[in-house]
Amino acid sequence: MEQRRGHGYLYGTMVLAVGTVIVKLIGVFFKIPLTNILGGVGMSYFNVAYELYYPLYALFVSGVPVAVSKLVSESVARGRARDAEKLLRLSVGAFVVIGILGSALMYFGADWFAQRVNNPPAALAVRMLSPALLFGCVMAALRGYWQGMQNMIPTAVSQVVEAVAKLALGLTLAYAATAMGMAEYARAGTVFGMLCDSAGQAQIAVLPYAAAGAILGVTLSMACGSLYMLTRRRVRADKAAPPPAPGGELLRRLAAIAIPVCVASVIANLTSFIDLISVMNRLTAAIARAPQTVWGMYDGMIPAGVDQGMLASYLYGCYSGLAVPVYNLVPSLTATIGISLLPAVSAAWATRNSRVFEQNAASALRIASLIAMPAGIGICVLAGPVMRLLYFSKPMEAAVIAPALRFMGISAIFVAVSLPVNAILQAIGRADLPVKLLFAGGLMKLALNFVLVAIPQLNIQAAPIGTLVCYCFVLFVSLSRLVNLTSVRIRVLPVFGKPLFAAVCCGAAAWAANGLLERVCRGSVATLGAVVAGAVTYLAVVLLTRTLTKEDVTMLPGGEKFAKLLEKRSLLG
Repeated sequence: MEQRRGHGYLYGTMVLAVGTVIVKLIGVFFKIPLTNILGGVGMSYFNVAYELYYPLYALFVSGVPVAVSKLVSESVARGRARDAEKLLRLSVGAFVVIGILGSALMYFGADWFAQRVNNPPAALAVRMLSPALLFGCVMAALRGYWQGMQNMIPTAVSQVVEAVAKLALGLTLAYAATAMGMAEYARAGTVFGMLCDSAGQAQIAVLPYAAAGAILGVTLSMACGSLYMLTRRRVRADKAAPPPAPGGELLRRLAAIAIPVCVASVIANLTSFIDLISVMNRLTAAIARAPQTVWGMYDGMIPAGVDQGMLASYLYGCYSGLAVPVYNLVPSLTATIGISLLPAVSAAWATRNSRVFEQNAASALRIASLIAMPAGIGICVLAGPVMRLLYFSKPMEAAVIAPALRFMGISAIFVAVSLPVNAILQAIGRADLPVKLLFAGGLMKLALNFVLVAIPQLNIQAAPIGTLVCYCFVLFVSLSRLVNLTSVRIRVLPVFGKPLFAAVCCGAAAWAANGLLERVCRGSVATLGAVVAGAVTYLAVVLLTRTLTKEDVTMLPGGEKFAKLLEKRSLLG
């Protein structure tokens, strides 16, 4: 059977983490040139499409891999492998139908939605993204099956296939749309039939089509990922296994898990959706209330061609197109822990193996802290240099949003650590708790956005504050409930205290190194040097404080030799 149970959940985490790092690196090569093509205004069109897609994806798709993974892992643990096979067939069929319905809803609602968020030119991009929901449903069911078998390789490979296709197709189509529009302007003075009085106006007019081209590339990349997953050969059940449960019963069990997870995911994605519907409107209110104050804050940071009517889109595009992708790097890494942890914890909970359950839960939270804390603090202290390094051809946009990224770095820590907590709650059958907590946190975020973003002196810089408050609340309350429900022992010092201390040392070293290096070399070299200094400091402090345990290291492939080496030097807790 194509599994990796012997390595523990951290093997799966490592596989997914490697895939995620590759995907994120490819994403950088996609997003930075795309930002250079689209600019702040065009990125607002691109991100409006994504930020409608994410809640719909959460509603129709997100519960699928969680539910399938949990049920498959429990079925295999109980010796009912034929249930796992039948679950795969039923889930693919059911969610193809759901995906078609979701895609139709997104396609036909594009104009209405774009009007509601004060960004009508984004409607074309929304339509281009709508078929991605169908492909997402197919991939989710297949990924859930393999994750339930505790084989994370198909998921990781499909993510890389998707990212490579997005890079190639998205940039090609965005560039082609831009070139076609500008060629038409040079020839006839129009851009896709729209009369333009100047080259600057033509460059603005072509942006909705360029954004739609990039989005079409994303949709086609999802199709490529789906095709890869469909070619994977599934594991055949042992013929001696009991006959499968009735289809109706399996679908009811699937729905009982998937629906709460979908609702929780919708609410989690509502933080982005709340930004979309509230930030744009409240930015418009702030600009209308005191336009000179807002213009004055960004003196020299607003490109020619952006007038007062487009200023809110420009500022929101800087936030969603430049800062949010950097911020999302941190949760994307700890999300891999939750994905590989869920089937392992589900199996332990189903067989009442409390020792394995507690060991995996504590280890997951410690590893999440070890990843999230240095990354978040590093983003906070190096916000400006990182933005200038990544978006070197968009210095004005980078300068606009760097202050907000400092808050976002701290927010990312709370978001990232909450993900494995939610996965554990889902594994023990309490998927309703993340729903309730995220809903309450989302209301806090909406209220803070409504009040703070409309203050002209704060405007877009206030957008991350609501996210920080939302996820502080979610993390602390969900951890408390997890301890009460499972009696799992979480020792605060080794799980959170030591990683936090090491992360603060990392941030201090990076900040000091950047300040010193900027005096003697150019910005990009100084930034990279600061990152290296922070990483070396962090690794040293983690080892000296014996933050890692022997169990953490031995669950990795080849980890036993490395664990013995560290144990000899008294570097393991």
